[in-house]
Amino acid sequence: MNIDHIESFLFVVEYKSIHKAAQALFLTQPTISARIKALESNLGTQLFIRKGRSLILTEQGKSFIPYAQNIVGTYKESQLHMQTF
Repeated sequence: MNIDHIESFLFVVEYKSIHKAAQALFLTQPTISARIKALESNLGTQLFIRKGRSLILTEQGKSFIPYAQNIVGTYKESQLHMQTF
C-alpha cells in the first residue's frame, strides 16, 4: 500500500471525479486511475463502481474512508513532527 494511492483515493472521493482529482493533484487521469486500481488490488476489493465517466463508492469504499483519512492524517502529522528536529 502506498500513501500516494490512499491520498489519490481521498481526492477522488472528495471531487467525485478522477479528472478533477488529477487536476487538484497536478497529475494525469491515467496516473490516478492506476493508483486507484493498485489500491483496490492491494486491498483485495473494489472501492468504486465505474459507470461511464461517473464513479460510485462501493460499501467497501465508504468503509475505507475513515481509515484512509487516518493514515494520511497520521503521515502528515509525522512529517510535521520530523521537521521540528
